Amino acid sequence: MTAEFPPAVIGMSPRDILRTLLHTHYHQPAICLFRALEMIEMRDLDFAAPILDLGCGNGDIGDLALRSHWPVHGLDLLPSEVRAAVARDAYDGATVGDATSLPYPDQSFGAVVSICVIEHIPDDLAVIAEVARVLRPGGRFAFSTPSAHFESQLLDADQTGAVAAANDRLGHHHYRSREEWFDILREHGLEPVEHRYFLPAGTQRRWQKLDNLMVRRIGSRRVLDIVRGLRRRRLLPLRAWSWLWSLLLARHLRPVPAGAVGGGQLIVARRPDPESADDLRD
Repeated sequence: MTAEFPPAVIGMSPRDILRTLLHTHYHQPAICLFRALEMIEMRDLDFAAPILDLGCGNGDIGDLALRSHWPVHGLDLLPSEVRAAVARDAYDGATVGDATSLPYPDQSFGAVVSICVIEHIPDDLAVIAEVARVLRPGGRFAFSTPSAHFESQLLDADQTGAVAAANDRLGHHHYRSREEWFDILREHGLEPVEHRYFLPAGTQRRWQKLDNLMVRRIGSRRVLDIVRGLRRRRLLPLRAWSWLWSLLLARHLRPVPAGAVGGGQLIVARRPDPESADDLRD
């Protein structure tokens, strides 16, 4: 059996995780705040290789969280994101592909990780079916997604039009509850083993205000595009910029209080192994 190891971020402080993300996404500190909270929740998880990073984007998860594992393969729908992931050597290989029809044989992976991806896919049930297919017996599926409480924690949550506009811009199709996800996973032969909330209400509002700021237009250009332009002209000192944003945002890297809910959720499920003594007892 393949040994299991914790993610590489296990030894990093929350602020170190945030500062590292800001080096790559210097123009989008809101994304860094959200992603840092997801990585903090991953720190105590164990995974067995080989691993599939489903919806790998530019390689953040592979590069920062899964460096302690090998091999790790990335898959994303966007060729530009796959090229970026390959350029930073985040995976042993990366593929352009559709999460609803994975280009891998049955039982290919010891674990599948999907961070902040499933809510962007209209047919999320097809994704779960494919994950169950490519997981080996005993393999784990860990994914993060906004919770059923995400909309109620948005700014102007009482205004239907504002919430709809936020969902449209973010590209979110689903906000499923813990119970809904557990039922879906079981229907596809996966047994839920863990659920935890992240993104408390105050942090979510800070994230949204910052996100709104960076997409605001000054003339014909968004603030984030202006920041990228400054960086291209070497007028933005990246180390100082990352340090400043990590200082400003570090206090928002707080966990959801016990018994409370959050705008995000991390779920871990397992494909039962018929040959496992534990599964036979169950």
